Amino acid sequence: MSVADELTRISAAKADIKRAINAKGGTLVNEKINEYAAAIDNLLPEEFGFRVRFIDYDGTILKTMYIADGESANPPENPQHEGMIFQGWNCGLDDIHGHRDIGAIFTTESGACEFDVRMEIPTGLTVTFYPYIESGTLTIDWGNGSSDEISATGKQTVSFTYADYGTYTIKMKISDGGSWYIPDYFCQGSNGNYYLIAARIADIRQMSSYAFQYKYGLRTISMDRNLTSMGEQIFYECRALVAIVFPDSLTSIGRYSMQYCYGLSRIVFSDSITIIPEQICYNCYTLDGVTFPDGITEIQYGAFQYCHSLSYVHFPNTLTTIREYVFRYCYPLRDVRFPDSLTFLGEYAFNECFSIEEITLPDSITSMGGYVFHTCRNLRRINVPSNWISIPNGFCYRCNSLESIEIPENITYIGDEAFYECYRLTEVRFHADIATIRSGSFRYCRAMRDYYCYRTTPPSLTSSNVFNDIPGSCVIWVPKSTDRTVLTAYKTASNWSNYANYMKEMEE
Repeated sequence: MSVADELTRISAAKADIKRAINAKGGTLVNEKINEYAAAIDNLLPEEFGFRVRFIDYDGTILKTMYIADGESANPPENPQHEGMIFQGWNCGLDDIHGHRDIGAIFTTESGACEFDVRMEIPTGLTVTFYPYIESGTLTIDWGNGSSDEISATGKQTVSFTYADYGTYTIKMKISDGGSWYIPDYFCQGSNGNYYLIAARIADIRQMSSYAFQYKYGLRTISMDRNLTSMGEQIFYECRALVAIVFPDSLTSIGRYSMQYCYGLSRIVFSDSITIIPEQICYNCYTLDGVTFPDGITEIQYGAFQYCHSLSYVHFPNTLTTIREYVFRYCYPLRDVRFPDSLTFLGEYAFNECFSIEEITLPDSITSMGGYVFHTCRNLRRINVPSNWISIPNGFCYRCNSLESIEIPENITYIGDEAFYECYRLTEVRFHADIATIRSGSFRYCRAMRDYYCYRTTPPSLTSSNVFNDIPGSCVIWVPKSTDRTVLTAYKTASNWSNYANYMKEMEE
């Protein structure tokens, strides 16, 4: 058996175990279960290559393979579904750099938008749609032999009451040369929001905001290559939705699109998308991972916040910006590798990502918000880029496992609570350029043995609590000088004087 075949087998076994955990516990919200699932992911070593998965529109993994950097992916046989036509894959298959999910795109054989509805009461359930007709005649087949035709333009109201319960496929098709789209609040029903179970979008360019929100029974959605834009909250709280594959025609996705889609486990972005919008997958707590194709430049505010099962991400070399709170509370997220293109990290971006153990920050980062790695309690290693002149507030706040930190010589400023409650830090060296150390920067660093201060004039301590809870055996080392003038200066300096009993001169 080849290495690739063996990794494919292991990957399938891992997926089976995760599904079993889900079935046993409902969802992967328990932290220990999340840690176990993340440990399973580590069975797939990256030295064997980048993982490429081909994913069907319903989330089914069609093929998993491993390739070297820059190689091409070999797709599986074209997937087939009754009444659907395979159009291709939503990402390029050549020159792949990094892990990649690639999704299948379909249109309908009928050329119509199709909506499967399930009637759960014997009689009298009315369905209502609000199509927007720009030109032509829209024909609506209600799936039971009845149909309507609408030629009026603008937003229309169309309703139908079914006499018998069961499942019906509604088809909407515009006449040749005509145009229509799905506007705001497109889909309604008289029996709550439980009746729509599947949608196959074809031959329209736009789906507007709130079109399918609160459709709790909607499980699958396919979108063809005519679609170019999606509005805000379009699948908001579609709790049963299992997967989303965005077509490579799509260039714009609205904010909050999949908020509270609790069952969403797969999302496949296309090459055509450049910005991941604000809170797109907020609280999608069964989503277990995401890869971003080349071309993504920005991930906006809170995009994957509260995705409690998210264990892996892959960033492309085009990414420049990760905004605030993007991966907050993604407890099992473990392997995070930033590209050299990254310039901005927003505050709290990785707050409480408990499973991250190591971070390498590229020198390309020119701006970083506060508390980015707040309470990443298993973070053991992180670097300060060599070109920085300041360390931001809360840089490693409550990173209880951080074992060491090297502060570059050109750092002049250490922000508030930068290393607050870093229990395992044992040594810190303040080089001669450091001018300011802010409040609580090293508070509760209870394992600290040595602080080395190389500046001959004491840096400004903005508060008396900078070194609070300093261990009794800790030593603050200062430069040796004639007549101990430097030592005296430190012992009498504002706020330094609180720690005078810990100070000693360095050996020459």
